[in-house]
Amino acid sequence: MTRMNKDYTEVQLQIIEAARKLFIKKGFKGTTIRDIAAEAGVNWAMINYYFRSKEDLFNTIIAEAFTIYAKKTAPVLDSELPLFEIIRKLVYALYDMQLEYPDFALLFTNELTAYSQMFSKFDKYMSQSPTFKRISKLINEEKAKGTIHPISAADFMLSFISLTTSPFLATSTATRFLNLSEEQYKGFLNKHKEFVADFIIRAIRKN
Repeated sequence: MTRMNKDYTEVQLQIIEAARKLFIKKGFKGTTIRDIAAEAGVNWAMINYYFRSKEDLFNTIIAEAFTIYAKKTAPVLDSELPLFEIIRKLVYALYDMQLEYPDFALLFTNELTAYSQMFSKFDKYMSQSPTFKRISKLINEEKAKGTIHPISAADFMLSFISLTTSPFLATSTATRFLNLSEEQYKGFLNKHKEFVADFIIRAIRKN
């Protein structure tokens, strides 16, 4: 995750980048403040000065990616576009965010799986998410019209998240299977997002 808030100092960016690498490699619990300081080439006291705690530093990394996603999705969710067009644009937004932050899915999923505290935060985020609320409303409206199959918003969102994050979680396996470099795989994913959007729309639309 290299493209961070422009208001961060160079030292803060060094710390964030070092922490991101270590959180992915060793996990949140397995990483210490001293580990991060050594990786960033700074005194450990500077990390406490800028971020107060390891958890605050971790939350900074996660929040940055969510902020990028929110900025990409807000215009779509605020629009009067029909459900199928909103789905397409949300798929594109999530793929674009993860192409910009390729390690986000792995980092977040690892921590979400390992720690119940992180899961409860994510559960709260999802239940209050503008995306979830807007999609729920649209799904109920389209079900009433008979244009989509009778699915729940929860089932839809779980499937949506799975289809839009799995390709990034499986990068190392997929590049070997497809015999592609990481850069080539990024190009593949940039096109694959259209397939995923079409796949989701076909799955819920009534013929």
